Amino acid sequence: MTAAAVPFPAPGPWRRWLSTAAWCLALGGMAAVLLLHIESVQTARGIQGGFGFLFQPAGFRISESLLGVTPDDPYWMSIAAGLVNTLTVALAAIPLATALGLGLGLLGLSSHPLAARCAALVIAPLRNTPVLLQLFVWYGLLLRLPDLRQAWSPLPSVLLSNRGLALPAVHGWLPYAAAALAALALGWRARRRWGNAAWYGALAAALAAWALLPAMQVDLPARRGLGLQGGWQPSIEFAALTIGLVVFHAAYIADIVRASVRAVPVGLVEAGQALGLTPRRVLRLVIAPYAARVALPPYANQCLALVKNSTLAIAIGYQELMAVINTVITQTGLALEGIALAVAVYLALALGLGGGLSAWNARHTRHGPGDTHGARLGDRPLSAAAPDARPWRRRLVSAVLAIALAAAGWALLDWAVLRAVWLGDPAACADAAGACWAAVGENLPLLLFGTMAEADRAPALAACAALLAGVALTLGAGRLPARARAALLVALLAAVACALSGWPWGGAAIGPQRWGGLLVTLILAIAALGAAVPLAFALALLRRSGSRAGSLAAAGLIEAARGVPLVTQLLFASFVLPMLLGGGVSKFSMALAALTLHTACLLAEVLRGALQAIPPGQMMAARALGMGPAAAHAYVIWPQARRIAAPAALGVFVGAVKDTSLVSIIGVFDVLGAAKAVVAGTAWRPYHVEVYLAVALLYFAASLVLSRAARRMERVGA
Repeated sequence: MTAAAVPFPAPGPWRRWLSTAAWCLALGGMAAVLLLHIESVQTARGIQGGFGFLFQPAGFRISESLLGVTPDDPYWMSIAAGLVNTLTVALAAIPLATALGLGLGLLGLSSHPLAARCAALVIAPLRNTPVLLQLFVWYGLLLRLPDLRQAWSPLPSVLLSNRGLALPAVHGWLPYAAAALAALALGWRARRRWGNAAWYGALAAALAAWALLPAMQVDLPARRGLGLQGGWQPSIEFAALTIGLVVFHAAYIADIVRASVRAVPVGLVEAGQALGLTPRRVLRLVIAPYAARVALPPYANQCLALVKNSTLAIAIGYQELMAVINTVITQTGLALEGIALAVAVYLALALGLGGGLSAWNARHTRHGPGDTHGARLGDRPLSAAAPDARPWRRRLVSAVLAIALAAAGWALLDWAVLRAVWLGDPAACADAAGACWAAVGENLPLLLFGTMAEADRAPALAACAALLAGVALTLGAGRLPARARAALLVALLAAVACALSGWPWGGAAIGPQRWGGLLVTLILAIAALGAAVPLAFALALLRRSGSRAGSLAAAGLIEAARGVPLVTQLLFASFVLPMLLGGGVSKFSMALAALTLHTACLLAEVLRGALQAIPPGQMMAARALGMGPAAAHAYVIWPQARRIAAPAALGVFVGAVKDTSLVSIIGVFDVLGAAKAVVAGTAWRPYHVEVYLAVALLYFAASLVLSRAARRMERVGA
């Protein structure tokens, strides 16, 4: 082998081990310094660290939990009750979201254009507005229900009121149900080895278990005086959280269903039809199994996201795990220990749920992907694959959908426009039958500027206009030369800096502590995205580096940020960052740090996938031309990775824009925080739907612009 064949000799093993040891020592030293610093801060405040507090009386009550605890019980039992509440929400919401998403996905796949358009009209607003905002809307709507004396009873012994939902409760059913399910599972597993006899035996055992059901007791809810007694009475907070999570994640599951069905090869469907299978059997035996294998990984991500989003219950008063831990931190002052418990529990839930779904995915894909060549169902109209043999049914469906859409559109137009009140005080809206947009108009300064002083509003408005112009220039000025676009962006950023600093007209500088409303949302979103891009690129390169310790450190940080809910990260920044930095840190800075790290870790995985798609020969060719590693990445690797990752990266950007709504949880006064302040007043509280719809329109417009930019980049291959 000639010297030219090996232009860059590989380092020896001892050098790699030395680099790994150096990384480990550096990371361990940094962690030890941070922990010692936090412990010293806690000791200076008179707080004794450690986890011994878990065995002390909690002193607060868990108002709703399947695990009954009292204030005299230790902290660990209260935390366990919060965990049970989290699991209860997940067990109730995941099946409902799956069923609703499956229905919406199949409706979107319909060959009937009107039915598919109806599904799109339902999915688009749900995907492009923050889930926290939707929770507030559902919570307010449920509070408008009648009181217990006029409770609505859609089914016998089922009562729905502004106090929550009352359902029949069955006591003593768990042992019998568990025995029956265990018998059925064992019989199904044994059927392959011992034949149908094992299955019939399992059925007999299950029937024997269910034969003991008379031992159960059915407790029906009933009105007693001014309240309810008996049955299961989940609170209005539980109902709002469950409905919000179900509806929000069903929109994403619907897109997963639609994409997985469209990925089924046409050849498999035609083979099933050639064998004489009916359309229903083709759907059940050919399309559904293949689509399920394609849909399982993204569906698993949605299940994990639903569990993490259950932490948003802290904003509506439902005591799930994160809300309980937040109360524990407030009482004990042990921020590091409390956040560590939350991180450990959520990572365990993520690993358990993700590992189970991954095992299921591996089991169903062990025979390979099957036919991966040829056209897919998404490449041709579904009506061409399955022609309608009964045109009268299509006309009937069209007529029914047209009537339903016309009725819904007229009702919406009548409420939102014809009978709406546009100006006036709350008294003008009291007797109105339509929307009260006066609640938005009268409180528009609060929504736009928060609690900023009158003198600060004009500079803040100028800064918002410059920021919006910069966003429009970045996304829509593709025909401008690069230098002209860069010059305009620099000029707009200078205008923002001048407006907020008071220069050159001599006004007072407006610091982050005085920002509020739309200005906070815009600066948070833009600054977090701008800081996340270089950090994500560095994390992606570090994870792909030859250094084992560096790669493990980057992987650990990325997986921790992806597996821990953003609410937990925001609370970590709110409680722990002031200890690390010695206080004096604004809430805006803490929120910006948490959003930047979370977005960077999500974006790093997108960039890592794009870097893996670039052939290794590109780097080798650049190095052979004499480029250093930095120049090769800057001029060869990064431009290609940017084009490949652009559509998925803009999807991360859409999520980051919606995630800015979560900063109100730690007291940052953004647009959603201003909307909460508006509806907190007794005068405008009945019109919370109108206020939240106005805020939702802002997020929807931003998400729609970014989504269209992503689709445009995907079409042109840029």
